[in-house]
Amino acid sequence: MSTLRFLRTFVAIAEHGSFAAAAERVALTHAAVGQQMRALESELGRPLFSREKRSITLRPEAYQLLPQVRQLLADYEGIVAGDKTENNVAGHVSIGAIVSGMGLLSKCLVEVAQVHPALEVTLATGRSSDLIVRVGSGELDAAVVIEDSRRPFRGIGWTHLYDEPLVLLANRGQIRRKDDFDSLLETSPFIRYDRATATGAQIERLLRRVGTRPRQILELDSILGISELVRQGVGVAIVPMLAHSGWHKDPALRVFPVPDGIYSRRVGMLEPSRKGHITGIIRQHLVGIMGNPC
Repeated sequence: MSTLRFLRTFVAIAEHGSFAAAAERVALTHAAVGQQMRALESELGRPLFSREKRSITLRPEAYQLLPQVRQLLADYEGIVAGDKTENNVAGHVSIGAIVSGMGLLSKCLVEVAQVHPALEVTLATGRSSDLIVRVGSGELDAAVVIEDSRRPFRGIGWTHLYDEPLVLLANRGQIRRKDDFDSLLETSPFIRYDRATATGAQIERLLRRVGTRPRQILELDSILGISELVRQGVGVAIVPMLAHSGWHKDPALRVFPVPDGIYSRRVGMLEPSRKGHITGIIRQHLVGIMGNPC
């Protein structure tokens, strides 16, 4: 799938004469076009462009490839157009997800595979900021990420899937009968979620609003790792309430809502605005799962 997008960009450069003009045509940034072409040259094992100080032009041998590339793209479009029913979905798609969303995405893909056994999916994980760049460059077909108001790439859309409100997570066995949100923060060791992340910054704003300076002992960039430390009685933590985490049912954990309940992070699926048929099916399954929580 990625190589096909790279080939479409290659044709756009040949037809419109420059990386900048092609970027407008395929709804990418100039940098993303350059990254795609470097990846295509690496995959083909040959240079396609002559790079001078202020200009980039196609090599003569690159022009010779154009008829084959156009025919390849036309053949693929013909296959897609002739087999568009839901029950005949086949092909390969690369999808990324933040670590905390990987379980939900995996559950979704298991269900999709039962309906569409010919569909092949490659999964990748990483931070939202990295996944956004990889979708923008065409390396990934879609990704489940935290909403980013900056929207750095034109032609990339974001579909809201669910919200994860901030909660205080504590070890049930270490809670006294009178303990609440404020007393636990004031008296318990505090495990902080990485302040370099958008969610970590949001937690910091919450702490300032409630006027509490907890006794921090650790700072981690892993919500699942933090929840395990809380389960072991190391301390308490403020973290997003992960979808399908099962924390409310965990006998070792107690979940406390934060004051006002106004703090949460929005999770959604990032994909090109011209949504592909395959990623659209996966997105619909994700929405269906969220409509039927465990």
